[in-house]
Amino acid sequence: MSQSVYDRIGGEAAVNAAVDLFYRKVLADDRINGFFADTDMEKQAAKQ
Repeated sequence: MSQSVYDRIGGEAAVNAAVDLFYRKVLADDRINGFFADTDMEKQAAKQ
């Protein structure tokens, strides 16, 4: 049986790493980080 795309990219660990990187970049970008000023980022990342 062939692996799913999810499994081929590394599964949960890879998705968690991508989400973490995405939010670190968002928070470092002054053009958009203000939209997340009142956001609990741990909760937000857990939703991904």
